[in-house]
Order: sequence, then C-alpha cells, then structure tokens
Amino acid sequence: MVSKKFKKLLKLNLFAHIVAALLLSSCAQVSNQRQANDDNPAHNTKVIFSEDSLKAKIVTSANFLNFQEALVKVKIPLLPEYLLDGLYPNIDDSTSAQYSKVISNNIPSSLFVRTLNSFKEDGGLLQFTFHIDTAYVFPLIKKNLIQFIETDYAHPMFNTDPVIPKFDELTPKTKLLLPIDNLRFPSRASRLPNAPRTYRSGTHRGIDFFSNWGTPVRAVAEGVIIRSDLSYKEVSPDFRKEMLRRAAMLKRTPSDIFNELLLGQAVIIDHGFKLFSGYRAITIYAHLSSINSNVKPGYIIKAGETFAMSGNSGTEPSTLGTRNESHLHWELILQDSGGEYYFGRDLDHETLMMALDRIFEN
Repeated sequence: MVSKKFKKLLKLNLFAHIVAALLLSSCAQVSNQRQANDDNPAHNTKVIFSEDSLKAKIVTSANFLNFQEALVKVKIPLLPEYLLDGLYPNIDDSTSAQYSKVISNNIPSSLFVRTLNSFKEDGGLLQFTFHIDTAYVFPLIKKNLIQFIETDYAHPMFNTDPVIPKFDELTPKTKLLLPIDNLRFPSRASRLPNAPRTYRSGTHRGIDFFSNWGTPVRAVAEGVIIRSDLSYKEVSPDFRKEMLRRAAMLKRTPSDIFNELLLGQAVIIDHGFKLFSGYRAITIYAHLSSINSNVKPGYIIKAGETFAMSGNSGTEPSTLGTRNESHLHWELILQDSGGEYYFGRDLDHETLMMALDRIFEN
C-alpha cells in the first residue's frame, strides 16, 4: 500500500515525487504479486483525455507499469487552437489560425502544459488528474487578443479620460425589453460582446439575435430616434471588400467604416440619462431590412414599439443579393465625459451573461 505521507508528497510536487514513486516501486515491490501484475494487461497504466483535451487522467496500479510513457503523453503542450476553442466556442478556422499565432507569440508555451491537479487512490488503483489552469490562462489569452484587435472604444476620437464602467455591477433604472419579442439573448460567445471579428480587424461590440428575415424589431426602452436609414441602399461587394482591406491595414475597425458601412440599414435611439445613473445611453439596431416610414430623427419612440424588420444589410451576403445570415445586431453604448463604452466590455463570458440577465426583463 502507498502511505498517506507518500500520497501527500505526490500532491505537492509532480515530477520529483512521481520519480520517487517509480524508484520505490522498482526497489520495494519486487514480489510475486508484482510479477503477476506485470503479466496482466488489465493492470497497465491508462491515459484518459477529456473531450476538449484540457484535462487528462492517468490510472495506474502500484507497480507503475508504462507510467512514464503515459506521463509523456499528458505533458505534451496543447496547441493554442484547443484553448481558443474552449474560450470562444464555434470560432471559425481563419480566426483560430490568426489568433493562435498571436497567442503563440505572446504567451509562454509552459502555460499550455497540463499540470497535476489531484491525486487519489481508488480500489487499489492510483489516479493522477492533470488540467490546464483555464482560470488563469483564459483571461491572459483574452487580454492579449483584445490588445491586438480592439478599437478601444465606440468612438476613440472623442475619448478624453476614459474610465470603463463596472458593467458587472450596473443595473438600469428600468429593465430593458428584448429587441425581438420572445427571443432571448444568445449564450454563444461568438454572438456576444468581446468576440473577435477578424474580417474587419476588430471586436464585436453587441449581441447578434439570429432571426428570420423580416422579424419585427422593437425598442428596448423609451427614447428619441437620432438615426434612421430610411433611404438606405446596399453597397457593392467590391466596395465593401476595399473598405475592409483598409481596416486591415490599420489593424482595427475605424468608426466611419463600422458605423457608415458595416451596420447596414440601422436605427439609433437616444435614451438620455434615464437608464443608467451618470451615463447617457444609446441603443443601435443594425442589419435591418426595412424601417417604418414614420420613424425619423426626432421621433419619440415608446418602449416595446415595433419600428423595423430584421435583415442582413451591411453584410457580405446582402452585397451579393441574398438573404443569408439574417440577424439583428444590437448594441448598448454608454457615454460619459471621458468616453464611450459598449456594454459588457472586457467581461468574461460567465460574468457577461449575469450582467445581461441584470439589464433585460426575463
């Protein structure tokens, strides 16, 4: 049997004490029982990997047969793609390739190695559990990606002394309605604020509510219309590509390209200072297919009032004349004397979901 003291040592230092265990097993357990175990394939060391590869388990008998080979497999550094997939589910291949390179260049590969997390004895077998410390690595990856791709604020030219709001603590004076009735905000990270947007060298600032073409869109709160693209005409695919090429040269999305081109047919509502203490709030409704003719700048809109239909304007499929990828892109922007900030900026996925639950009606 392995003593309690020995097990404690194993927990404290992976390499030194596993080596000690191997030495002990080779010197002190040469017996008829061990010989029997060596001859029994059922007692060979096994490696079990989690589906996402971030965790691994080594199960072995006290003789540690094939343990070293198993340890080598577990200690191979993971590729950055595995961590990106865990942080941003369903990330596309081109995005993954680009940001994997960023991660490789900025984060030590030693952080991509599974480390010993726990050890226990179960029915005569020893179980060593290894994992990637995602609580540390994920925020580090996110920080590096944000530094690489972020445009910083909604309109950086107007920032003077920005202090990012504590979005995980902000609560509106009146909860917001969902912009599409009976369609809850998504949980997929790629459809939420902070997701990478490689096609425009930027970061997603809002929420994508995927819906059928022509789905009614409503105001989330009372306000006044300050933009309404009633005369919108789609641009050509070549023009759109050229503007994205210029954004790529800057390694960020300029405000003019983002607001005047990529939003497509859009409506912006000013909610004044009624929603959040100390901040002016505006909401943006983009990629619309149509807008009610009476909805013009200066129009006072009521909470829950339907004013437009969802579509895909401003997207590549729209420039090609199709209705593919129809969805409502919705943003909540807060402004103060120091700058402008999209709601949820820099929050991790779990905290962001709780913040969104706090601002929307159930």
